[in-house]
Amino acid sequence: MSGWNRWTGLLACLAVLAAPMRAQDSSVTRTARITYLTSVSAYIDAGREAGLREGALVQVVRSGAVFGTLKVTFLASRQASCDIVTTSGALAVGDSVRFTAAPPGRDSTVAARPAVPTTIPTARATALGAAPMRGRVGAHYLVVAQDGGGGGFTQPSLDLRLDGRPFGDSPFGVAVDIRARRTASTIAGATVVDGRARAYQLALVWNPLGSAARVMLGRQLAPRLPAIGLFDGMLAEVNKPHWSAGVFGGTQPEPLELGFSTDIVEVGSYVQRRGQPGHGAQWSATLGVSGSYQQGHANREFAFLQWFYSSRNLTTFISQEIDYYRPWKRPAGMDAVSPTSTFATARYGVSERLEIHAGFDNRRNVFLYRDFVNPLTSFDDAFRQGVWAGVGLRLGRGGFGGFDVRQSSGGTAGRANSYTASANTDRLKPLGVRVRARSTYFQSPNLDGWLHSLGFGFDPGSRWHLELSGGARLEHDALAIPAEQSILWWGLDLDMNVAGSWYLMLSANAEQGGPAATNQVYGGLSVRF
Repeated sequence: MSGWNRWTGLLACLAVLAAPMRAQDSSVTRTARITYLTSVSAYIDAGREAGLREGALVQVVRSGAVFGTLKVTFLASRQASCDIVTTSGALAVGDSVRFTAAPPGRDSTVAARPAVPTTIPTARATALGAAPMRGRVGAHYLVVAQDGGGGGFTQPSLDLRLDGRPFGDSPFGVAVDIRARRTASTIAGATVVDGRARAYQLALVWNPLGSAARVMLGRQLAPRLPAIGLFDGMLAEVNKPHWSAGVFGGTQPEPLELGFSTDIVEVGSYVQRRGQPGHGAQWSATLGVSGSYQQGHANREFAFLQWFYSSRNLTTFISQEIDYYRPWKRPAGMDAVSPTSTFATARYGVSERLEIHAGFDNRRNVFLYRDFVNPLTSFDDAFRQGVWAGVGLRLGRGGFGGFDVRQSSGGTAGRANSYTASANTDRLKPLGVRVRARSTYFQSPNLDGWLHSLGFGFDPGSRWHLELSGGARLEHDALAIPAEQSILWWGLDLDMNVAGSWYLMLSANAEQGGPAATNQVYGGLSVRF
């Protein structure tokens, strides 16, 4: 194990919200797969012909449970580009997604083809899938450099992901997710090397074919328990067509190395009731409780509630955590029961072209991992907490525009107001270019300014996808010297299906302005099976 300890892993994404996509009453639930990933986007092998629409929410599914949520931003006939909305861990090429197909639009220029029959994971289906084993092996390299001797780092990495039944029809399966990183950083002219390997999943699964029962033992994520994240222990659950229930117990890994630790013990349970997939409006209600204990003392005890509803015109999702504080933990005047970490969003389709949406977010910690960041992702993280509302309008054939107003109350931005106008197109003929644009004005007590971004997507061939992006952040900071600051950036993302299940990716980002000019390059080669 000492050799592995010289590697470093990615930060785990420990918060997940199982948000639904907007369903149609007469629609069909279909599946697809992730074919390519960037730092903030995922591409799937389904598009308009399969019934996807701009703005739809798509669920990422692992082991029969929702693992993350994507939002469709760019749409082609057989492919779609999605923003990564939520996830309980790093997504992988080959991950399954499911969505509810909408009827073909009346203004569609492409005749809808009969969909290839697909199946979705159901409560009585095997949690590990029909294939004996599936997974991914990848090698990646990240380089970050700052001009003027400001430092930087290099980070080679290896990833291994396995899911399935290595013993054929045996009820036993495995779930493995191991990532190794070696980071060499330049700090004040000196090189510091830090290497670790981290196991995000390393578990044995018992799930007889056709059985509603499942037991998972080892390092794992709890998809239906979003506030729990990683734990080492056992999860036992029963998944029926209309309900699920489970109990778990174990210990929390050591936070830095993710090594095994017995310092914090946690237990919990949940029950979920849901509607029948593909039959009218979809809904789900989840109630759970959890407690963690350190050296025999209560660390955290809380309940969590989740609700979603999705019909022809309305989609809502609510997540609420409720903490209980024992008397010795409460200062004078503090309530024993306190609502914490609220997230709520709603979207209503007024007509085929017009929709309105609103939301609220006061979650204190949302851990996100990105291959690298740019001023756009940093801005959105800083203004994440708060309340927002907006409208969206479908513009002709393949176009979509929107306007959002957000009042932020937490995060690094503090209290601030922002106003965002955005637009995107599917394909501009004759070049087949997809375009997205965004402009945001933001204002806080000491800071105000503009953020603009523009992106272009191309498909030079059936195996290629290319994206060019760039933007500017122009701001006035009364407390800074100089008060006027500007940051300019550009980026490139290239995806290539080399052959069969081999995928090559390259991302580059250059940033000027701010503390120091920064250049970042991330490349990788992976094979899925």
